[in-house]
Amino acid sequence: MINKKFSREFKIGLTFIVAIIILFFGLNFLKGINILTSTKTYFAVYKDVDGLVVSNSVNIKGYKVGQVKKIKYNFNSEQPFIVELAINKDIKLPQGTVFLLGDDGLIGGKLIDIQLGSGSSYINSGDTVATDVENTLVTQIGEYLPHVSNLINNLEAVSHNLNILITDKNLVQGISSFGSVMNNLNQTLNQLRVSTASLPSTMNKLNSIATNLDTKVNQLDIKALMAQLNTTLSNVEKFTQKLNNQQSSLGLLLNDRELYDNLNLTIQNANNLMVDLKANPKRYVNISVFGSKK
Repeated sequence: MINKKFSREFKIGLTFIVAIIILFFGLNFLKGINILTSTKTYFAVYKDVDGLVVSNSVNIKGYKVGQVKKIKYNFNSEQPFIVELAINKDIKLPQGTVFLLGDDGLIGGKLIDIQLGSGSSYINSGDTVATDVENTLVTQIGEYLPHVSNLINNLEAVSHNLNILITDKNLVQGISSFGSVMNNLNQTLNQLRVSTASLPSTMNKLNSIATNLDTKVNQLDIKALMAQLNTTLSNVEKFTQKLNNQQSSLGLLLNDRELYDNLNLTIQNANNLMVDLKANPKRYVNISVFGSKK
């Protein structure tokens, strides 16, 4: 009887222990903790964890190598959040490695992305690793919201001004006048196209005239023309010299004042005589039909 009672209590106790073990493994499994895998512990401090919780993933280039084990808060520090990370023991972290706090997709979850350094030595387990915070989509949207708000206000102002312009009678009339101006401009352009269409023919004629003129010029005996011109200039020079020479008749006439005055007086007297002859012919001519008396 005692053995049966002991056996029953043993079974209950064993069942309870197994249940606790299963519960322990189940909870850790749900948290993503594999207690059968050996890990190294590292620490990271942040000013704001921004929704990071225990069991969130720790990744290297998208591959999970660990998880957040604990999060503590230190009120006396400028970076009060102390995050304890459990990372696979096979992972070695070179000096210069950074634990980057970022988004796990677009659903708002968080993770820590390990940016491996390039140092020749490695960070020891239990050390505190440098940290940084990724510029998340939400942060970027928050930064641009004021600009978007200003843009919306400007668009509203532009829309209001456009409505005023559209309903302005002067603008409507101006648009109508502009349409008329454009029609006239199109007509002018069409006429210009017609006029310019004849330009090639005109240019060909001008080229032909220029060619003929060039041919005529080439046919001229330039040397003979220059010789003839020199001869003419020489004759003109000789004639001018004779005019200036007081020994010649023309020279005396042009240069001797007394001779000029006498000649001018003679011409004037002859002119007066002709006038008087016309006025009084009987004074100079005496004609008798029957003869003169003695």
